[in-house]
Amino acid sequence: MFSLPTFHLRKKPPSKFGRWISDKLEKQFGSTQFSHGQIFSMLIPLILDQFFINLIGVLTTSMISSSSQESVAAVSVVGPIINLLLCIFTAVSAGGTVIVAQYKGHGDAEKMRKAAGQVVLVAFLLALLICLIFVAFAAPIVNVMFGAADEVIRAKARDYMIGSAISLITFSIYEGIFAVFRGVGATKTCLRLTIIINAIHLFASMLFINVLRLDIVGTALSLNVARLIGGVMALYLILRPNAFITLRWKDFLHWEKKMLQSIVKMAIPFAVEQVFFNGGSILVQTYMVQLGTANVAANAVANSVLSLMYAPAMAVATLSITIVGQCVGAGDRKLAKWYGKKMTILGTGIIVLSLAVLYPLSPVILHFYHPEPETLGIISRLLLIGVIPMPFFWAMSNVLPNVLRAAGDVNFPSVVSLITMWVVRVGAGYLVAVPLKFGIEGVWVCMGLEWAIRSLIFSLRYRGKKWLSRKAVAES
Repeated sequence: MFSLPTFHLRKKPPSKFGRWISDKLEKQFGSTQFSHGQIFSMLIPLILDQFFINLIGVLTTSMISSSSQESVAAVSVVGPIINLLLCIFTAVSAGGTVIVAQYKGHGDAEKMRKAAGQVVLVAFLLALLICLIFVAFAAPIVNVMFGAADEVIRAKARDYMIGSAISLITFSIYEGIFAVFRGVGATKTCLRLTIIINAIHLFASMLFINVLRLDIVGTALSLNVARLIGGVMALYLILRPNAFITLRWKDFLHWEKKMLQSIVKMAIPFAVEQVFFNGGSILVQTYMVQLGTANVAANAVANSVLSLMYAPAMAVATLSITIVGQCVGAGDRKLAKWYGKKMTILGTGIIVLSLAVLYPLSPVILHFYHPEPETLGIISRLLLIGVIPMPFFWAMSNVLPNVLRAAGDVNFPSVVSLITMWVVRVGAGYLVAVPLKFGIEGVWVCMGLEWAIRSLIFSLRYRGKKWLSRKAVAES
């Protein structure tokens, strides 16, 4: 019988130095609501999850690079569109998690099971619709949005878009089931399954790209194989009798109108934010293709490496929602504000540590991408431009908005994020890159400027009291 692997470490008595470290951490992060041990026991799996996913992204991108620079560029231009679609599923997943968690809190197992089935059903039907549209209109979409790109890039982009759209069907199944597991608190199951899916993706990419030399088609095939296996495994885990929540096949097929409305109502606000935010990223890609294939490929590689560097700090941003949200739910808003500051400091410390370890290793990491000499020089400049502002602005611009959202101040960080994205990164980025001819480096400078502006606005919001006066979800 299939079961996810578990790992057990033998505990050793802490040394004198270990006890000293523990005391210091407790003083810095411990409170009446959380001990430092609880915080770091939640943080470490999140860091491993984020780092593993981004590491797999780096390795798969490096394999694509071994095929050709045009393949990297093709994945890069289509990437924001795929990310936009994935964010829609993330929104549905988030709405489903809330609904399932509420029914679990009420102890209503029957409605919890029905809600779980509706989450998976909504995600699957949405994926089916999106797949049909993007498979049928892949060529027109690519030609309209990226007509300035070389024909070779456009052809590969069409193939990758079709393959990615097909993979959304099985992705929707396990993403919907992940939402259910998160709602009932089975987050370790999600982590283990995520590791398995990404490991399969990695090995399938090695087979299809490096061994069989299928180029961009191999990239799409590896994605479909990994997500198909992930979907089957997730279904087994939720259908087995001893699962955290056991569903029946009919739960996926029964239409519950009120529950569907609740899930959609929760998902729409987040989906709108993500659609407009990622729409800005797509616009950046449309004018970036005017800068040439080398610049598009360099941007893809640099973004991949940079995402690996900030992955551990992204885990802190995710954790801040849980920590601050529970404090607000407990009615201790003073502690919520205290933890907001602590999470931001922790995020800054972790990103400094991450950069100190990974940035010196960037030449080694870049070696796996097989970049051409011209592209390598551009990548190195982009990474330097991206790394310089990160210790000062990244945590405040990415952790603080989650702190505000956790307290119920949802609209403000979303509006600020959208405005700064469209005005600075999209608008100013275009002005600097194309008319002023500063190229791709100008776009990255504007990205750092966006972080700085967001940091200032969110810091001012955090110092005030208005964000803590919002009605929390737990109190509604």
